[in-house]
Amino acid sequence: MAIELGSKIVKDTQTYNDYAIGISLPLQIGGNGFTQTYNTTDQIKSNIKNLLLTQRGERILQPEFGSGLHEILFDFNNDDIEGKIEDAINEAFEQWLPYVTIADIVVEQTDALKDRNQINISLKFQVNGSVDLNEVTFNVQG
Repeated sequence: MAIELGSKIVKDTQTYNDYAIGISLPLQIGGNGFTQTYNTTDQIKSNIKNLLLTQRGERILQPEFGSGLHEILFDFNNDDIEGKIEDAINEAFEQWLPYVTIADIVVEQTDALKDRNQINISLKFQVNGSVDLNEVTFNVQG
């Protein structure tokens, strides 16, 4: 059973700069364990990568968590693959990150990337209630 040890409302202000709010991706060892994030935008970028790079069924006790991008990577590679990728991303965000609004999805797929079963994805997003546009870029590899 989980026990709450204490809670603080952490805001992205100078006062809370020393409060870690999550673990950053990719996982790396830092001074006190894994490297951590200290502002909301960096944590949301890590959450996006975690969601989209996780295969459905991979996460214990949450078999529906993930995006299905790895499965699309090995589908028949036709002109509609970008649409399938966008649909998979939008569905995952609706279910797991509803507070994030996607402004743009750019899928890079060259012949060299296809040969390596890899795609590069760039997302521009906004956190609901914010006017700032942020970007996260990563690659999906099979």
